[in-house]
Amino acid sequence: MKKEMILIKAGAIIDGTGAAPLKDSTILVEGDTITSVGGNHGNPDTVIDLSEYTVLPGLMDCHVHTSFNGEPNYYDIVLKQSTAYRTLTSLRNVQNDLMAGFTTVRVMGEKSHLDIALKNAIQEGVVAGPRIVASGQNITVTGGHADLWLAQDIQYKEGLGGVIVDGPEEFRKAARIQLKYGADLIKLVVTGGIMSAGGDPGMPYHSAEEIRAAVEEAHRLHKKAAAHCHGAEGARISVEQGVDTIEHGTYLIKEPDVIDLMAKKGAFLVPTLKATILHEDEIEGLPDFYVRKTREAQGYAIKSVQYAMKKGIRIAAGTDAGSPGNRHGENAEELEMLVKAGMTEMEAIVAATRTASECLGIQNDVGVLEKGKRADIIAVRGDPLSDISILKTVPFVMKEGKIFKEVS
Repeated sequence: MKKEMILIKAGAIIDGTGAAPLKDSTILVEGDTITSVGGNHGNPDTVIDLSEYTVLPGLMDCHVHTSFNGEPNYYDIVLKQSTAYRTLTSLRNVQNDLMAGFTTVRVMGEKSHLDIALKNAIQEGVVAGPRIVASGQNITVTGGHADLWLAQDIQYKEGLGGVIVDGPEEFRKAARIQLKYGADLIKLVVTGGIMSAGGDPGMPYHSAEEIRAAVEEAHRLHKKAAAHCHGAEGARISVEQGVDTIEHGTYLIKEPDVIDLMAKKGAFLVPTLKATILHEDEIEGLPDFYVRKTREAQGYAIKSVQYAMKKGIRIAAGTDAGSPGNRHGENAEELEMLVKAGMTEMEAIVAATRTASECLGIQNDVGVLEKGKRADIIAVRGDPLSDISILKTVPFVMKEGKIFKEVS
């Protein structure tokens, strides 16, 4: 069966590599693949005129939670909604991400492996949505972040979105279970968090031996391991045990040598700056502890990113979408935050394209606009290199050669 050939005429192409834009150029798509960038082409089946737009690779959000959509009452969602219901709302949420130009999202911990089921349904064409890189259930310890602090006589095995285990062998088995059911990586919830009523965001709750056991299982099967770490000591232990990405990294600046260690080991940072922003109209209904922790975190998070940039750490864009006030479809605000922290607009775009694809281990398929890559392509009106906020309005979205949003 002949594959449809689509020619895209672009006013400018930002290819995701960091190179200067190509002006008045073209992209040829055959089926789900880019077959050429630039040059003249024969007789395509379809011509899409984006000559008044800037064309970019599909953007990536390296840290989302699909069940939530910025609601303040996340405990009600976890405890009162069935997995079936949460899967349906998850589909709505990731479709909002796709329509915002994020053709790939990495899901960082969900109840009952719903993210893996959603990934498979999208891959098999059952439903439409972005490409999903799934971690399955996150892995935490008794009393750690994501172990819900409920009354002692109330038992809840999965916590906020994962499994609660203790000791190296339980960690090893928990990792194997995630990988058995199709996880693309494992996520360890190493330190305390912002969303937990108890616990210190800077406190490491996992031991080095527990982390190492889980990481060994992931790497043995050529998968990645990510660690939720707000605090520097938790990040230090995690990187020493081979973790590939540090999520949040809020308080790394308190012990800057940890960032030096990350540079030496090649670990990525996914800073989720958007999760540290609370607008005044979003505070109502939020627990006091959450507001306090979030406001305290912001200054440290920005300084940590700035030092990481100085040391050459590979920073991948991720929002923590779903956390209170942090809605799906508003993912491009993370790029604005990265620019405010000191990145150039081009560097922020690369953080959401090429670097993000490297962080997720899918750089052979997506992340830049070049021959042989999947045709994940978006377009915006105007120049995001002069105003990054333009990326908050994306009128054209193509994923794997299929158009999901057309310019009017």
